[in-house]
Amino acid sequence: MNGLIESLVKSLTEVRDAYYAGEPIMPDSAFDSLEDDLRQVDPNNPYFDTVGVVATKEKVKHNIPMLSCDKVKNVEGIFDWIKKMNLEGEELVIEPKIDGVSCSIIYEYGVIKRVATRGDGLVGQDITHISNFVNIPPKIDFKNQIEVRGELYLPKNTKFPNPDNKPLRSMVGGLLNRKDSGLENLRFVRFISYQIYGSSLVIEDNKLTFLEGIGFSTVPYRIANCYNHIETFYNNYISVFRDEWEFETDGLVFVVSNSNLWDDLDAKYVATNHHYYNIALKPPPISKETILEGIEWNVSRFGKIIPTALLMPVVIGGSKITRCTLSNAENVEKLNLAFGDTIVIERSNDVIPYFKENKSKHPIQTSMLPIMCPSCKSELFREGPHLICTYGSCREKIIMEILHWVQKCEMDGLSESFVRKLVDAKRIMSVTDLYKLKAKDFDEIEGFGDRKIQIALEQIEKSKTMSVHQFLERLGINGVGRRAIEKLGINTVNEIFLFKSDGSFIGNNLQRFVELDEPYISRLLTVVKVYDQDVKENKQSLGNVCMTGSGPKTRNELIDELSKMGYSFVGSVSKDTDILVCKDVSDNSDKLKKARKLGVKIISYEEFFGKEKI
Repeated sequence: MNGLIESLVKSLTEVRDAYYAGEPIMPDSAFDSLEDDLRQVDPNNPYFDTVGVVATKEKVKHNIPMLSCDKVKNVEGIFDWIKKMNLEGEELVIEPKIDGVSCSIIYEYGVIKRVATRGDGLVGQDITHISNFVNIPPKIDFKNQIEVRGELYLPKNTKFPNPDNKPLRSMVGGLLNRKDSGLENLRFVRFISYQIYGSSLVIEDNKLTFLEGIGFSTVPYRIANCYNHIETFYNNYISVFRDEWEFETDGLVFVVSNSNLWDDLDAKYVATNHHYYNIALKPPPISKETILEGIEWNVSRFGKIIPTALLMPVVIGGSKITRCTLSNAENVEKLNLAFGDTIVIERSNDVIPYFKENKSKHPIQTSMLPIMCPSCKSELFREGPHLICTYGSCREKIIMEILHWVQKCEMDGLSESFVRKLVDAKRIMSVTDLYKLKAKDFDEIEGFGDRKIQIALEQIEKSKTMSVHQFLERLGINGVGRRAIEKLGINTVNEIFLFKSDGSFIGNNLQRFVELDEPYISRLLTVVKVYDQDVKENKQSLGNVCMTGSGPKTRNELIDELSKMGYSFVGSVSKDTDILVCKDVSDNSDKLKKARKLGVKIISYEEFFGKEKI
């Protein structure tokens, strides 16, 4: 039994870390099923005491933990919760569980002090920079400190380009992490509020009315006083609302309206990763029939030929679906597909389109698998479930490899069309060629003005230096995000090549990648500088450093510099802050005012980091 529990926890942790890193490796429905399996054999496992993952950029501690909801799969589960918590007769508020990025906004004297993501519920990522672009009120008519919580999301009808039909939630995460160029795209992100702390209000209905009155968008909601109200609203959600609402949803949240009862309800049980005064009801997936109009085969950066089903447009959950991944060649064979087949598409948890089944029954068809690479026309080879293009100079493979590196390095000035034009002009044929580009290499290529070239070269130059953890993360190994890398204990370049798997999914993927792609890693190391990762546990910090204003590098790069120097980064100025680094020491921003009041040392970026480092 212990072996089963250990295996379940390891799998769940790896899948969860990959999910929060923006690289999901398992459908939500399968993940929920795994959690149910663990809950049955070990309901008190410490795994359930955690939520999300710790933020990996500018970390901030939440004043009040941002815990998640427990969840049930049907209305009967809500009724059981009401009986368990003795809530008969209590007023409940029912709200949509919006599928976005949870967010906390703190105001002091009516002005934004900090915006942060949920992170692991205790520590989140500082994203205050987004407040200038998203529909968050910059000032409110409220003097005391208050905290407003809500969800950041992309509307279903967003104009932000999404050619690969990615989940809107993961696209939000990518937009929030932009620090330099590309910030204007944050205007596509919306914020909707559902909670406030710090006011004297205790009834949820009044809180939402108050939030709307001071300028916030608020979640639609219904008040439920009896079981009939609950069932009616849930049925309306399934049949109408989840299609009509402009945001993606992952069910409904039921909250005890009177917040004076919350502490007593939580005190009945140990509130670890979720409260007991609210609960989420997950919806069944939506399935619809449509017609298979074709299969598009695309080349990945590893040479895998990935099939995508081209569909007769069908609307599911308010979104028009025209494409759906088929994963690999083996899946196409198993489904026995033919053009014109009637197929069933499902949106698991209202988010990811999933090819469920082929309803057309016919004899085995002539193979629909391609024989030649759709890009370079070279012969394809079978490797497990995949068709593989092994030609090293395949144009699309080269483009995907370069584009992946560019995106991981946050080079927002280098778009896909930018990369394609340079490859077509044979100015770059690998990631390493990026670092050899000169201004003259853009001559005679249409669409490259002087300013665009300058931005591109500056961003390429900035990306040359990175830590071991950043380097591994940028290699894009399946499931190997930054948090997973930290757990693996790799802190030097040499340890990458010596790494041996512990038998985990992530460890196996890393070892296999290093074995197969050692020449690629070695070539990259000839053009970028990778420094050893500091092991913080073995070092005494020189002090806490806060940064404000635009710096000479991205904030994440500057935090890495601080770590190398022996300092610890903090997201706000307090009595525990030793140094505030800023662009202009004579500025009169709130952070500088507070630093002067507390006697915190103030120093410029240039003076603190040194000209040679910036």
